[in-house]
Amino acid sequence: MNDEPEIVVDFAAAEEVAPLTEEIQNHADPMGSGFLWYTPPLASTKEHRTGGHEWMISGHDMQVLTTTVPPGEQVVTEIGSFMYGSVDMKTSVELTLCSRVGFAGGLSRILGGESCVKVMLTNASNEEGYVGITPNFPAKIVPIKFGHHISPDHALISQGGAYMSHLGDVNVGCDLDASLRTCCCAGFGCFRQKITGSDESIAFLAAGGTLIYRYLSENETITVDSRSVVAMEETVTLGIAPNGRICMCCLGGEGCFSTTLTGPGKVFMQSMNFQKFRDAVQTTVIDDRGDGSESAFN
Repeated sequence: MNDEPEIVVDFAAAEEVAPLTEEIQNHADPMGSGFLWYTPPLASTKEHRTGGHEWMISGHDMQVLTTTVPPGEQVVTEIGSFMYGSVDMKTSVELTLCSRVGFAGGLSRILGGESCVKVMLTNASNEEGYVGITPNFPAKIVPIKFGHHISPDHALISQGGAYMSHLGDVNVGCDLDASLRTCCCAGFGCFRQKITGSDESIAFLAAGGTLIYRYLSENETITVDSRSVVAMEETVTLGIAPNGRICMCCLGGEGCFSTTLTGPGKVFMQSMNFQKFRDAVQTTVIDDRGDGSESAFN
């Protein structure tokens, strides 16, 4: 018996489609914060179709994206994401900075936190192929379909390094934050990763821990840890709020300012960002070496 209360989400996007399952979610968390949970697919056999590709996400915390690749078609990924593929899948790279046409795009990718190198996985046969792709760190895969999970007229502002792969017409670049206050204090820097896509195209992002998301209504504001934000619609306004007195700023571990997000728009968040995971691993390794014990990472 499920003892958790069923709380109907009281905002415009009450019936949300969770990108990891495409199942209707009508429940917020038991505390009524308004955030919706992603449900990991857990090696689900449910497939999804984007253009000529059928794709499926399997696993729990360290997931795998498997997608079919029609003859002559290709999948674009970041460096190091390839896991396996059919024998006729050919791998190539596109050096955007070396192309006169693509120089601006390559520079924009770098400023947004991605490599200027695109890895192209192309099916060189006359038969349908397949390819398996994974994130470069322990993470879940978050598929965001333009025109379905967000409007194709809206870009996605994401953490640098969150992008993993895409199907269809997707562009990864950067967005300049013209506000000195948020550039210096909001945790995203001067240049933020910007992902745009045409209708029905899909971007796959990597995020760690438990995934939640929320639709912010007009002028609705929440306070967040900037490192926990995976992505947000460009309609969401970034701001800052002071963290209190000097003792809190110096000793509280949250810095002098917290990040605020003001709607309208969707916000996607993670409970274990890569920096937090890396810091935890480094602390464990240092403690093991300090105790004289053999580290599992040696």
